Amino acid sequence: MNPTPEPGPLWSNPAERVLVLFKGIQKMYKDQIFEKSRQYGFTGPQLGVLIGLHHKPFATLSEISQILGLSKSTVSGIVDRLVCQGAVVREIPEDNRRIVRLSLSEEFRKNNVLAELKSKYISDALKGASQDDLEKIITGLDILHKLMKEKRGQA
Repeated sequence: MNPTPEPGPLWSNPAERVLVLFKGIQKMYKDQIFEKSRQYGFTGPQLGVLIGLHHKPFATLSEISQILGLSKSTVSGIVDRLVCQGAVVREIPEDNRRIVRLSLSEEFRKNNVLAELKSKYISDALKGASQDDLEKIITGLDILHKLMKEKRGQA
């Protein structure tokens, strides 16, 4: 894993420092998730579709492609493989036969490893933190979240 970047010119600008740290944490988290997903037989993009469907059950192909920022044809291929693996189900609603809804299969939901994949890495990383450090992390993230949410409201 990549260590925290060494102090340098970027550290004089707090916004750049936050961005560098945030990107570093995000990369380590994604790398760990994708490595774990391979243990369960899924690729990174497949895991993205599974997580998307976990958060938005019965989404359409267009909705999932928009969430992931991938083309519909790319997502369609990923979904085809997930259907073959028994993780995703395609359903055509009775009231609108022109669309196809996607959902996680019952079998996949029973054996769902998404929660473990998503939270175990962070939980394990935080085990070594003191209560004071945990409070500082949470406070800092709460402040960042609040500031970014306020800024988004201004746009």
